[in-house]
Amino acid sequence: MKDSLKKFTLLSLLAATPIIAFVTFYAISDPFHVVHPITKTADGRDSVIVGNNTGFATIETFLTHNKAQHYDSFIFGSSMAQNFKTSYWKPYIDSTASTIHFDASGETLDGIINKMQFLNRHGSQIKNAMIIMEERMLHRPVNNNSILYAQHPATTGYHNWFNFHTIFFNAFRNFEIIDNTLNNRPLESLNEDTPIPDRIEIINEYYYAHIDSILAVDPSKFFTPNRLAKRSYYYLPQPIKPAIDETVEAKLRRIKSLLDKNDTHYIIIVPPCNKRLQLMEEDLWILKSIFGQQHVHNFSSMEKYVGNELYYYDNNTHLISSQCKLLVDSAYKEEAVSAVKNPYYEKK
Repeated sequence: MKDSLKKFTLLSLLAATPIIAFVTFYAISDPFHVVHPITKTADGRDSVIVGNNTGFATIETFLTHNKAQHYDSFIFGSSMAQNFKTSYWKPYIDSTASTIHFDASGETLDGIINKMQFLNRHGSQIKNAMIIMEERMLHRPVNNNSILYAQHPATTGYHNWFNFHTIFFNAFRNFEIIDNTLNNRPLESLNEDTPIPDRIEIINEYYYAHIDSILAVDPSKFFTPNRLAKRSYYYLPQPIKPAIDETVEAKLRRIKSLLDKNDTHYIIIVPPCNKRLQLMEEDLWILKSIFGQQHVHNFSSMEKYVGNELYYYDNNTHLISSQCKLLVDSAYKEEAVSAVKNPYYEKK
């Protein structure tokens, strides 16, 4: 009996050896940097972590630097929020504010709620907040089954820890996914050698270094006829019904309660889309009734941005940073003008 048990154990170990070896190789190589997160590099560059899960990088940056920086001012949103630079925002908030981008790829309302709760659990007051809330965020489903969008376990109280790492391990088993993830870049020339880093770690701010350097001197060298010809010209279907239903409204009110709890000075910007997708009037009314008309600034219906490829880095509605600055300036001017309460927006 003992010999049989020993034989079974030995055979089981032999059978499991390839699996154990593969898991060990994954943990050591860690191609997605979720086992051994990269939070600092010598010159501020980190192309791998940028190409994977931005939300994960956000939390790891916070955990690494918060003790020294004491962050109290946060820019929330999806990848569309990254071009709204902290330098554009700082003139409108406390001069002593410690700012950081707190975004995630394909961010959702649930993701913002989880991040705000995470901050409070870590003793951080959300003194100032700028939320970039595109129309699609209002009805974007939570996607916790993708290496790009799965939320950092720390933001969910570690309830999704096993699922989170299973997603990345399964992706590691697919060599095509590894190749696409590690080598696919959203824009051309991101890896050009310039003195400008692609990521300012301490504020978790990414930007298109080479492209911005071109745009600052001669935009026509980036917006070439050849590049623009490669972009697909199509329009997203306009919403036929409001995006804010009872479920979405409850999430928005949860965000508002967290802002109130922190006594936050905040602003919400609805950015434009070059595909003509815009916020419906009913949704805008509800947003203003929940957050206050002076806090919500809708630029999604500005015609000058529709179909004008010269305002966007790519074909995915990422507005160039100089235009983001204009929107921030405009929003704060609007805030001053609309500070007087309008009973139209006071929901019964």
